[in-house]
This record gives sequence, structure tokens and C-alpha cells, in this order.
Amino acid sequence: MTNEHISRRRFLAGAAAVGATAVFGNSLLAQQVANTQQLCFLPRLSRPRDDQRPNIITLILDTLRSDHVGFYGNPTIQTPHIDAFAAQSQVFDRMYSGGFPTLLNRAELFTGRYMYTVMNWGDLPDDAVVMADILNRAGYTTGLVFDNWHLKDEGFFLDRGFQSWDWVRGQEGDRFRAQPRSPQLPASPEKFRDVEQVRQYLRNMEGRQTEADYLVAQTMMRSVSWLERNMDYGPFYLHVDVFDPHEPWDPPQSYVDLYDPGYTGEQIISPAYAPPDYLSAAELNHVRALYAAEVSLTDRWVGYFLEELERLGLMDNTIVMLFSDHGFMLGEHEAIGKAWSRSGYYEAYPLYEELVHVPLMVRVPGQPHRRNSALVQPADIMPTVLDLAAAADPGTMHGKSLRAMLEGAGEPVREVAVSGRSLLLSLSSKNRLNVTDGEWVLFHGAAHASSHLYYLPDDPQQQNDLLGVECTRAKQMHGQLIAFLQTIETPDEYIAQWLTPPC
Repeated sequence: MTNEHISRRRFLAGAAAVGATAVFGNSLLAQQVANTQQLCFLPRLSRPRDDQRPNIITLILDTLRSDHVGFYGNPTIQTPHIDAFAAQSQVFDRMYSGGFPTLLNRAELFTGRYMYTVMNWGDLPDDAVVMADILNRAGYTTGLVFDNWHLKDEGFFLDRGFQSWDWVRGQEGDRFRAQPRSPQLPASPEKFRDVEQVRQYLRNMEGRQTEADYLVAQTMMRSVSWLERNMDYGPFYLHVDVFDPHEPWDPPQSYVDLYDPGYTGEQIISPAYAPPDYLSAAELNHVRALYAAEVSLTDRWVGYFLEELERLGLMDNTIVMLFSDHGFMLGEHEAIGKAWSRSGYYEAYPLYEELVHVPLMVRVPGQPHRRNSALVQPADIMPTVLDLAAAADPGTMHGKSLRAMLEGAGEPVREVAVSGRSLLLSLSSKNRLNVTDGEWVLFHGAAHASSHLYYLPDDPQQQNDLLGVECTRAKQMHGQLIAFLQTIETPDEYIAQWLTPPC
């Protein structure tokens, strides 16, 4: 069997050939298709466990801000299950997004490479080497359970390499149900980011009755079902991709009442990405309450999943990584959402802490709880998983294994963390790249957007721009940014767009 990746075009051609085999028999083309590694329609049978390598679970919660987790210092938001998990885990206090937002993050997670230099909102490059495929070859049973519709939306193949996948349908604009045609909107249409997407979501949620019908609950329950079916054919790798607490935010009322009881106004469950001046003070407060309530709902089902791991006897031989991809602006810096994208206008918001500082917790059986201030990024997940699984290094990864740090003996793997949107975006979007050493952070706009410099220990809310008085430091960080772009094989034409110094 070859290890060649099948592109979408070749996959469709191969599927046609398999169909033709039923008519024309065992043709040479059909044999070639059968002998080439493809997307798996059914899980492959794995050998019974005959080694002591750990099971590994990665659990990503989309759009979870680190400052909305109790363990990271928020005294108001109720996340008791995530907090309890953190108390048993290695907690990384300086996890920063790399590629931003969702699809670039998954691309980095699944390839161990910084991908914003080669892709935007789309599928993985055809030649990408993916983590699941490496683990398959290492003898792991691999599975993906997700309700994050972007993994399969519009033909995206981010399930690539997994032996099995289970898509919980219905999030956001997923074209899942056609009725009711005209669902009643919970707020004025102009206040939504995408009113047709909200209508589709309301169709998808038609008939929901209990909390167990919510998509986060369905995703967690089906993840447990996957474990029950596969845990005895291990070791296994399971990736659980939960769309919550991403908007739309419509949790049960009991969760909303934790944060804004008695509110009777419009339910702006998916607010427009724009400055918040289209919201009243009460509406903005309720938008924040809806997000907080969605976080608490998600936490409750994270707790269910962890309790089921305990019930199944998996906690003693399973490494669990819990993290997020990015955050969401809730009025901070005069912004709602992740970019100003309203009425045909698009502007990339600077990547403030609220957007790119995210949680990472890794529970390793037998290892005590620690907090680690080292800078880490999503590209580090794949090399860490492969290292823990004793799987081969494909030689394609930019990220670094965190295994030594998880064992309490390692040094930091990088001096700076760099975050950014796709470099394929038009410069008219005011795109910026971030570089931080964990204390200082530079928003670099080169010649097409303003640059800013902040010192986080004294200014965690990033209100005091020090670029005018710390130009030497900003130029030093700019040099680190350019060196990083060169390290990850950024094409020269893209590097050239960022050479203008910040001051």
C-alpha cells in the first residue's frame, strides 16, 4: 500500500472507478484505486492492545477565551469542571493562537505547521502530512467526533487521515434542515452578523426539547460512544472538536440567568461583527451574558465527558489535552467579534489578548499539577502527540514537542510566539501580525496598518500603546518576527510585505 495522499479530484475519480468496477469487473484502474490509501468509509480493525503506549484525546472548545475560565483567574464565570480538570493538569498560561481563526488553527493542529503563509479559508494543501495518518501507521486507532461544521463545510476535508469520523449536524449555517422556512428571529435582523445563517441555525434546532438535545451535549455523548466502541482496540487517538462556545449563543435559560437574570429585551444570539454602537448598554451586557452562559453550558458537558472517561476506566492510561483556538471580542477595544465585517466593509481587528490568548491544559496520568509560563502554540500539539505516542517524526513539522515540559524537565521551546491571519488576505484589510515574548507584544502593520506595542504585566487590557517611547524594543521584536517568518519557509514576496519597521 502506498502512503500517497489523495486529492479531492483524485478521490472523486477513484470513487467513480469503484462504481465502474461493479459493471466492468476487476479492471486495472479499480485495482489501482483499491491499492491506494484513501478516505476511510468504515473504521479499520486495529490489533488488540499489546503495548503500554498511552491513549490520547485532544478536546478543542471553539472560541473559548482564557479570561472566561475560572482557573485562569475569572471569579465570575462558572466553569467548575474545566477548573477541576486544570487542577489535575499541566496548565500552560501562555498559549497563543498561531494561524487565526478556525480553519487555520485546525490546519496547524493537524499538520504541526504554521499554515497562514500558504492557505486562507479552505482545505488543507493536497501534500499536507497529517497527524492522524502518522498515528494510523504507528498502530493507533484514530477517530474524529465533531459538530464544528467547518471541518466538512463546502467540501473541506479536514477529517483527512482519520479512520472514522462522526459529524453532529446543525451548527450555525450548516445546511441540515429545510423547515421551518421562516423561523421567528429573536432580535432585529440588522443586529445579526448573518441573518440567513441565524435562520438556518433556528431551522436546525427545531424540535429541541431538553439540554441533552443541545449540540455540545450530542457531541460529547457521541464521543463517549466512540470510546465505548474502540477503547479495547488500542491504543487510540480521539480528536473531539466542539463548536461551542462559538456563537450562536442560545443556552438553556437557567444558564443565562446565572449572568443576566430578568432581561426581557432582544436575544442577539449571533451579534454583528462591528463596533458595538448598534447595541444598547443592556443589549451589550446581555450579549456578554449569553457568551458566559454558553461557556458554562460547555463546561457542564466537558464534565460529563470527563466523568465518562473515569467510568470507563480510561483516566489511568489516557492523556487528555483541552484547549481552544481563539477568543471573541465582547465590546473590548470598541469591537464585537473577530473582525469588522458588516454592510460590505471588512477590517481585520488587531489580535488583542481577548482573541489570541487561549487555554491549554494537558492531563498526563502520574504527573502532578503544574503551571507553566512557557510560550506554546497550536503547531506544538502534533509533535507533542507523536512524541507521546512514540510515533515517527515525519520531518515536516514547524512545532516542537512539549513532552519534556510535561515531564517537568524541559526548557521552553521558543522565545516568541507569532499569531496572524492569512498572509493571502488583501493588505487593504489592515491585516497585522503579532509577536510576543509573553510580556511585550507588538502588533505589526508594516506599511499598510498602524503598529502598536504593549507591556502586558502593567497593561493586561492593552490600553497604553508604548510604541512611541519603546521604538528600539519594537524594532528588536520586528526583527524576531521577520526571522520567524523565514524559519517557517514563508515565500519571499510575503516577507517583503512585512519588512517596513514599526517605528
